[in-house]
Amino acid sequence: MSPRNPHHDRRNSWLRLIVAALLGAALVGAQATPAPLQFKPRSPAFQYVRAAQPTPRARPGERTALTISTGRAELNLTLSQLRAMPAVRYTTAHMQLKKTITYEGVTLRDLAARGGFAGKDLRLSAANGFASTIRADDYMNWPVMLAYQADGAPIPVLQKGPLTVVLPQTPDRFHTADYSSAWVWFVERIAPVK
Repeated sequence: MSPRNPHHDRRNSWLRLIVAALLGAALVGAQATPAPLQFKPRSPAFQYVRAAQPTPRARPGERTALTISTGRAELNLTLSQLRAMPAVRYTTAHMQLKKTITYEGVTLRDLAARGGFAGKDLRLSAANGFASTIRADDYMNWPVMLAYQADGAPIPVLQKGPLTVVLPQTPDRFHTADYSSAWVWFVERIAPVK
């Protein structure tokens, strides 16, 4: 039998320690490995009745229907340009008019995205000086719209038009007194809350 080499024993000891440490870390890591992540969209899909169309140029003399203000710049849109954006349509009860109407328009989520501030609370201003804030959580998760059409026709001023914020039938909280100020009529400006 040959004599034992003390250097060889030390190398083997170190090698065994390293292998044990690596195996231990691998086993601990294997036990702590989380399940694969499930993809969840950041915002729910809305049911659009019309996809986006090419944005037409404003015709001479065509007036601005809505101004999207970013704080640094303003984007003026005519009614024909708003109609070229993706459209949603749904039937909902209008608390102030006390009737059920089928509205069509552009979601606030799409308007905020067009302005570059989706996910921020919105300030909507009306031609009569009224202004209201719509929470990002509401317009990002529900198809809250800026309607330009009611029951298949342009919205007349006596019906709160030509542009009015409309809330879907659900969730129920949208049709309570807490949300009555969200139904902004005569809308002319949208901006992020600062």
